[in-house]
Amino acid sequence: MDRFRGFLIDHRRPVAAALVALAVLAGLQSVRPADDTVAMTVAARDLPSGHLMTADDVTDARVPADARPEHVLGRADAVGRRVAGPMRRGEALTDRRIVTPRRLGGDVLSTVSVEDPASVVGLRVGDRVDVVAAAEEGRAAVVVRGATVATLPRPEPGTTPAVGLTTSDDDALALAEAAVGGGLRLVVRS
Repeated sequence: MDRFRGFLIDHRRPVAAALVALAVLAGLQSVRPADDTVAMTVAARDLPSGHLMTADDVTDARVPADARPEHVLGRADAVGRRVAGPMRRGEALTDRRIVTPRRLGGDVLSTVSVEDPASVVGLRVGDRVDVVAAAEEGRAAVVVRGATVATLPRPEPGTTPAVGLTTSDDDALALAEAAVGGGLRLVVRS
């Protein structure tokens, strides 16, 4: 033991330098990205609901393979499509976050300006709603039943919210006709 202690005392600087080098190497190894990362398309900035995606809104990120969600869209699939709900920078662009023609299922995307902003509070993308319009003599009439919410507006004071709904061609026409009279409201279905 005295021999070992003597060796350490005589060579303390080279031993200390070797230990510091090992510590630096271990530190660098711990922050090095894992080799099993994959590329994924993500939002380049915060995006409001209903936003039409451009090339500037999309970027690529590398993530661990097990952290990549299924059904991530590529850059070409995302550009030109609408955001289904508000997205944060770095969030993956998946088929549930971006409205794609396949997701519409043959329906059309109708935009409805809603008279009462309170009627969109609590709505989520994917909810089923009835669209109701004011009729004669103070009565209400259902214009469309069971439309699916595809996009939601970003709340802005003093504006009329516009909600994106997937509907059939006939229902889209009925919504357009009812919108002329104004006063549209949404009722959430269970």
